[in-house]
Amino acid sequence: MKQLKKWYLNLSIQRKYLYCTLSITLVVLLAASFFQFMSASEIVTEQTVKQSAGVINELSVNLDHYFDMVENSFEYIANSSIVQEELESDKPYKSDGSELYSYYSRAGQIRRLLLQGYTSIYINDIQLYGYNGANHLLSNDRGINEESSEISCAMAENANGRCVYYNAVDENLIYMAKQIKDVLTMEPLGVLRASIKISYLKKMTLTAQESLSAHIFLLDQDNNILLESAGENMDLKDQKWVDQINGNSGNLWLNLDGKAYSLVYQTSSETGLTVVGMIPTSFLQKTARELEKTTVMLIGISILLCILLANIMARGITRPIEKTSNAMKKFAKGDFSVRLPEGRADEIGAMNLVFNQTIEKVEKLLKQIVEMEMVNKDIEFQALQAQINPHFLYNVLDTINWMARKKGEENICRMVTAISNLMRASISNKRSMVRVKEELKYIEDYLFIQETRYGDKFTSYIEVDKELNELEIPKMVIQTLVENAVVHGVENATWDCFLYISGEIQDDMAVFKVKDDGVGISAEKLEALLKMEEEPEHKAERTHTNLGIYAVQKRLEYVYHGKAKMTITSEKEKGTLVVLEIPLKKAKEIMKDGTSGNDIG
Repeated sequence: MKQLKKWYLNLSIQRKYLYCTLSITLVVLLAASFFQFMSASEIVTEQTVKQSAGVINELSVNLDHYFDMVENSFEYIANSSIVQEELESDKPYKSDGSELYSYYSRAGQIRRLLLQGYTSIYINDIQLYGYNGANHLLSNDRGINEESSEISCAMAENANGRCVYYNAVDENLIYMAKQIKDVLTMEPLGVLRASIKISYLKKMTLTAQESLSAHIFLLDQDNNILLESAGENMDLKDQKWVDQINGNSGNLWLNLDGKAYSLVYQTSSETGLTVVGMIPTSFLQKTARELEKTTVMLIGISILLCILLANIMARGITRPIEKTSNAMKKFAKGDFSVRLPEGRADEIGAMNLVFNQTIEKVEKLLKQIVEMEMVNKDIEFQALQAQINPHFLYNVLDTINWMARKKGEENICRMVTAISNLMRASISNKRSMVRVKEELKYIEDYLFIQETRYGDKFTSYIEVDKELNELEIPKMVIQTLVENAVVHGVENATWDCFLYISGEIQDDMAVFKVKDDGVGISAEKLEALLKMEEEPEHKAERTHTNLGIYAVQKRLEYVYHGKAKMTITSEKEKGTLVVLEIPLKKAKEIMKDGTSGNDIG
């Protein structure tokens, strides 16, 4: 079982689908065909039995008509006044059929009566016996079997006026006899007897025998076999089936001498004779066997069609999957140009669409990563430039701070401390995310330096909601916006400028604003600020951080996955407003997970 399971798992999807479809189809097809064949076979057999019963019934009617005709002839002869007079006469004629009679004599008249009931085709002889010694015989043969005649006459006497039949097998004759009675007193007068040729009766059964491949039997009122058409082709030693015949008509299933038969019988209400047709089951099932051959042929054709259709369907389903598999292999090797057709509306089409979208997203992410690496390298390069012997600079600043403090120059001490804090914040790469209150401390240090530098020309004010103090944001982001406002807005102004930094919560967003009333920024310069690169000739003159508006924007995009937004509006000679919107939910998720998106710190 394990090997079979392993073999199945190692098959291709097309093979699995093909084998599963064929298995299910074959089971359903064979089951349906079997039940249909059994039902059809039963119906065909039943109809064949009915047709056979109809043939036997028709044969029974023909035989019944024949024997009824003979019995009517017997009845006519027996009730004839000439016969009655002859059988009651004291001087009856005794003849063996060879004498010559006068045409008008009583014997001649009786001979003409016997001729009316005698036909040499099917009757061998006909004879009139009288208890008064009368004896009239009409026969082609000069001799008769006295023993058989006596037996049939004795049977007629016991039948009390009813026609009886006796089968003389050795003679190939059936003896028919009827006792004649006085029409007035009903006293027995004699017996009318005739012998019927079995060969003629067999000719009557020949059509039924050939059409049904059946064996025909004729039974008398006591179920004695009068006629058997089996002949040399059949030897039924077991004749117990005769005892099973009950009623006027019916059908029996028998197994005789190792062979199966359907026995159909019909009893005449007039003569009491029973016609039995013994039909081999093989004949009844002949049509069913032909139906079986047809069914097997149809099953074979259906199986071939199932294999063909299942293979077509399997290929139709697996071919798109193979294309997807090949496309994924190319994609795994680094080919991002591969695409799958999206024209289908089914699951394959949906999968192709997702595959194409995934490749596009991966390609876009790779481009973003490359760009991010370039940003990181530039920032790291700039940081390295700022870190030229940082410990030496820290030590120098500490020395200056100590000397200023010794001389009581508090402003100089505050200035040196602010510069030292800013240097440590910009040089340190240990943390990329800081709390808002830490970012505000950097801003305060920076603004102290600038306000000391510009004196009364520059005033700043910070107003941030306390609920935002513990929120973590990318380090030096707001500080960079403040620095940009000082450099581009205040530095070139000829009037006293004011800088306002605010932070509040609006619609689940942390909104930070940096607003100045400086010289403003032209559209061309604003576009240049949004780019990372700066003009080489300006680099040596710049005193503020080189992170740039562009870098801030890219940093926000990677940290908050494009959900943070920064907008800049400026008007010449009136000032600039920078609005930074950070989603609180995303910021809290980052704080909870301890991550910072695509961190560049």
